[in-house]
Amino acid sequence: MADPAPLTDLPDQRAVFRRAAPFLAGHRLALAATVLLNLAGAGAAVGVTAAIGRVVDAAGGGDRPGLLRGVLLLLLLVAGSGVLTWLSRYWLIRTGEHVLAGLRERATAAVGAAPLRFLEAHRSGELLRRLTGEINGLASFAAATLPDLATAATVLLLTAVMLALYSWPLTALLLLAFVPPALLIVCAFHRRAGAVYAEVASAEAAVASGFAESLPAQEQLRTSGSVPRWLERFAGDNARLQKAQSAEVRTELRLNQLALLQAGCVAGLLVISAVMVGRGTLSVGVAVVFVLATRDIFHRFEDLAGAVGDAREAHVRLARLLDLLRATGGERRAATGPELPGRGELTVEDVGFGYREGRNVLDGLTLAVDSGERLVIAGETGSGKSTLGKLLAGLYAPDRGTVRFAGHDLAAVDPVRLRSRIVLVPQDVPLVDGTLAENLAMTAGSPDRAAMERTLGLLGLAEWVDSLPYGLDTAVSSRTLSAGERQLVAVARAALTDPAVLILDEATAGVDHRAAARIEEALSALAADRTLIVIAHRADTLARGRRLLRMPEGRLTAIVRETADRS
Repeated sequence: MADPAPLTDLPDQRAVFRRAAPFLAGHRLALAATVLLNLAGAGAAVGVTAAIGRVVDAAGGGDRPGLLRGVLLLLLLVAGSGVLTWLSRYWLIRTGEHVLAGLRERATAAVGAAPLRFLEAHRSGELLRRLTGEINGLASFAAATLPDLATAATVLLLTAVMLALYSWPLTALLLLAFVPPALLIVCAFHRRAGAVYAEVASAEAAVASGFAESLPAQEQLRTSGSVPRWLERFAGDNARLQKAQSAEVRTELRLNQLALLQAGCVAGLLVISAVMVGRGTLSVGVAVVFVLATRDIFHRFEDLAGAVGDAREAHVRLARLLDLLRATGGERRAATGPELPGRGELTVEDVGFGYREGRNVLDGLTLAVDSGERLVIAGETGSGKSTLGKLLAGLYAPDRGTVRFAGHDLAAVDPVRLRSRIVLVPQDVPLVDGTLAENLAMTAGSPDRAAMERTLGLLGLAEWVDSLPYGLDTAVSSRTLSAGERQLVAVARAALTDPAVLILDEATAGVDHRAAARIEEALSALAADRTLIVIAHRADTLARGRRLLRMPEGRLTAIVRETADRS
């Protein structure tokens, strides 16, 4: 259960499409249909230009039946091109939406299954950016730019083939005059665009995360007089974003050189076509086809070049999102590893852990907690109590040593199975916006309403729930429930899980005496036949244990009173 590598600002963009290929596995038929429709639509669009040439030649030669056939063919091709192009765009957008929906679900699952240490090491705004901003940017590209990109590329290719069939020398001359300088312009843009768009994405993430993380801290910022300092820091991030966006605009303006190149090529083509028509080596209709097709080539190439920027940005977004999946360990794993018994001993063997290299919070801790035992971990703030609690719960992976439950290394146990055996109730309990029942359901099992009501009754919380406006259907959130009430929700969740080990991290700290008494009563019912580990520094809480581990020594220092089983 080693912690994943940290995220980087500039993702490794090599082999991005190979890494993304597994997400397309279930959409091959839809992609094949999209490709066929795109080819058919592009072929019909190119056929429109060829039909115009036939109409011109028939009209100039006085071929009335040929003119009628040409006009009818032209109308059919125009209608068919419109329908096929619409269908190809529809299927491409639809397939893209399905692929992105799967990618969004997998990214959300990956972040949800990521080790707690990884989540704490990254700014929440940065992860929010990658979960929402990157995917929304990809969705916008798939819905708007990608269909135009696919159509332009296909039409460009088929148009070149059609012109070569009419006159390959003129086609070769046209391509030699336009393609090499155009590719030089686009390649120069491409080389610069990679770093530019990556910097824009990184700067946007910094601004978004800084702003998002400041909102919950507004009260503290104002009361401490730190708003000017925060604004100064935000201004620095904003200046970085502005500089990156200016570089982006300058880079995209380089593509305007294509307009000058196109104008020169069209002028040259008109002169050459007029000379060839005058000599009788080229019909008027073919000359018209070349002029129309050439302009279409230029416009399509311009669309293609303009979309390169969007494609490059989407490439960066995809790479960063795939880096997030790789860093978090990918999709939540299926249940693997050993089955765990209902009860067992929890052991810590020579565990070391630190948040920074060279500065260990725990160093060489060895501890055994028997099944059904009561252990209190005491110490001052910053002594490592909560860190040890997260290690015991398997939320942190130790830098060295092992933590075992019933002889099984927690690193080898599937997180889903582990959560059904060891539950940590933190001091600050977050809630989702929803009903009380929906919040109680946020547990390792799948409790139904009857199980919730039965558990609340066993914990002595039925009266509290009945006092709420709509009972279990009352809408609750972290803003509407007090800290003590949120703790009651956490205790009820733990009871619904029925863990072997219950870890309480300052469960009654910061709540009033009435709420603390209610929490104590619920805990007394919950902890009856299971291992209880209490993290605390208050004297009244210390009295609930049979053994005491005093931090920060990192070793079991005393066996204290055999108290009455109050917990």
